[in-house]
Parts: sequence; structure tokens; C-alpha cells
Amino acid sequence: MLDRIALITGNAGKAAEYAAMLGIDVTPAKAELTEVQSLDVAVVAARKVTDAYAQLGEPVLVDDTGLTVHAWNGLPGALVAWFLDTVGAQGILNMAAGLTDRRATVTTALGYADADGVQVFAGTVNGTLATEPRGTSGFGYDAIFIPDTDPGLRTYAQMTSEEKNKISHRRRAVEAMRTGLGLR
Repeated sequence: MLDRIALITGNAGKAAEYAAMLGIDVTPAKAELTEVQSLDVAVVAARKVTDAYAQLGEPVLVDDTGLTVHAWNGLPGALVAWFLDTVGAQGILNMAAGLTDRRATVTTALGYADADGVQVFAGTVNGTLATEPRGTSGFGYDAIFIPDTDPGLRTYAQMTSEEKNKISHRRRAVEAMRTGLGLR
């Protein structure tokens, strides 16, 4: 039974969040990972976790998250961090200003590797892009993404951490991983 896993991150808080969701010890670790150019977060996570396991030689977890705007045929996808770094959340909204179809999805892919190989578990939440940033909590695109699962049509940034974590794409990916690895 898996009781400990390394998470490739420089953020101890992220490791603690995964530990709470998985119910096992999650320790932050560092590795030199190849960042493949793909819109698909599952492709990116699979490559990263392959590299991480080759370096660490122990059960390891990586995550990759993307925002997909349906009208943009998959963009920005796994490249969303670069969009945010260059134009910010407001820039994404500016580019989307003329869209009549504002449907979007957010997906987290968790890449897991151990001696038996690589597995990828994904969680997706459908929603829409807001027309302006709303809310102050969270980070990245949280202020511009409205999940369909929220009856109040709030952005992730308008929710408490607890509210977001109950319905988030990351939560869904963790649940898929728990099921896939028999951690229930």
C-alpha cells in the first residue's frame, strides 16, 4: 500500500494540500524536468513524471493544469501559465472580448510513476470565462473562471479555499488517482 510519495514542487503548501486530499505523506522534491510543448496537460504530466522517476527512483507525483477556451480550439491549454505570465488574466479576457461562446474547461493531470510504470489521472471542470476579473482569493486564472458546478455563478476567486477544493479540477484528479491506485 502506498503511504508516501514525493511531489515535484517548490511549494510546501501544495505538498500539504495533496497530503490532505490523498491521505498519505506527500513530501516536496525537486527534479530537472523537460517541459514538452503540448496543449494537452496529460501529455505534459506524463513526460514530467517519467523524467522525475528516472531521477528520484521512488514513487513520484507531478501535476500540470490547463485552461481551455472552447472557441480557441484548445488554447491556451497547458500553456496557460505562459499566457498568464505574458498578458495576465485580464489579457486573456481582452483576447476573449469578442467571443460569443465563452465556454471553458480547466483540467489538472496528475502524473504518477513508480517501479510499475507511469499513470496519468485527470480531473476536469466545465465552466465559462467571466467578462471581468472577480474575487481576490486563489491565483492564476481563478478570478476569470466560473465553474458550472457553482449555482451562484461565482469565479473560483470568489470562493473560499474550502469551497473551491470541494469542486475543483484538482480535487477530481485526486479522486481519480485515489481510485486508480486503490487508496480509498
